[in-house]
Amino acid sequence: MEAEDSEHSVSEPKAPKKSGLGLVLATVAVTVLVTGAAVAGTLFGPVLLGRGKSAEHEEPSAKEKGGKGKEKEKGKEDDKIGESVEFPPIMVDARAENGELHHIKLVIVVEIAEGTKKEELMRYAPRGREAAVGYMRSESFDKLVAPANYTDVRTELSKKFAEAVGEDKVSRVLVTDFVAQ
Repeated sequence: MEAEDSEHSVSEPKAPKKSGLGLVLATVAVTVLVTGAAVAGTLFGPVLLGRGKSAEHEEPSAKEKGGKGKEKEKGKEDDKIGESVEFPPIMVDARAENGELHHIKLVIVVEIAEGTKKEELMRYAPRGREAAVGYMRSESFDKLVAPANYTDVRTELSKKFAEAVGEDKVSRVLVTDFVAQ
């Protein structure tokens, strides 16, 4: 019987040992390619999709539009970001042109003007929220959610909010969340 066991062990060929070098090189090559593609997509994606424009080109100032908006002539001071306050979400119902009622949720963040204390601005916050709700309720749902109107809606909403709380207290009004159902 020992002879039979030795025959079986002799007759079975042994698999050659594979080197791990090929697997390591393949893993490194795939990692380099994926990382390169991610970097290229990050750098060139916005340009190729047409979104690589700077904010200055996308939104003309009130002076360029011919408006009489509050111009502070600050130059580089506009780039400064002061303290900001995020207000709780504002939810309103807006009626579409076909008569259906839709819900809109928006969040406003206010950058406080230099020299204004947060507590002072917060005393006027209810006025700003009321102005935002009033504006949103006065417009049709179709106008508010149309992508072509977004810049105008945001500008008007910011203007109404700033007027209500006092333009001297507000450096900038931002709409950081806008959801429509």
